[in-house]
Amino acid sequence: MIQKQANMVITLVGKNIAKIGYSFTHLGGTEICEKCPLLKVCVDPLEKSSTYKITNIREKEHICLIDNQTMVVCDVEETNDTITVENQKFLENIIIKRNSVKCKEILCEYYDNCIHPRYNKMEKVKIMKLIKDVNCPINLDLVLVEVKKIRKIGK
Repeated sequence: MIQKQANMVITLVGKNIAKIGYSFTHLGGTEICEKCPLLKVCVDPLEKSSTYKITNIREKEHICLIDNQTMVVCDVEETNDTITVENQKFLENIIIKRNSVKCKEILCEYYDNCIHPRYNKMEKVKIMKLIKDVNCPINLDLVLVEVKKIRKIGK
């Protein structure tokens, strides 16, 4: 018996990028999307700024109203995020409140992990895995971690 995980959803993905294992970050819909009859299948199941990985590609195809691109129905699974947090003792499996790091070093390799769009205010996260120490150019004591966002009830 195959068990599906609770975070698996069905959505539409451009046929040219729809490959099993491909990951993407959902940036939200457009004004054109609001007029599309497939809005509830394509945009609504996904949380803005969340990252998803394609786990299955189905045969059904649709045409996107935005650019007439062929879209295919895909099963996707939300993935954990990789962000920086202040270095603390006993990081793995704890829940912390995390603010985005105040930084203007846009050329730093960890900039996107510090200024993650999903964590632009104080958010509760569960540390899933410590990845490594960060060599911060502004001398903050940071580590790179894999996290799962703790959702508020009703989301």
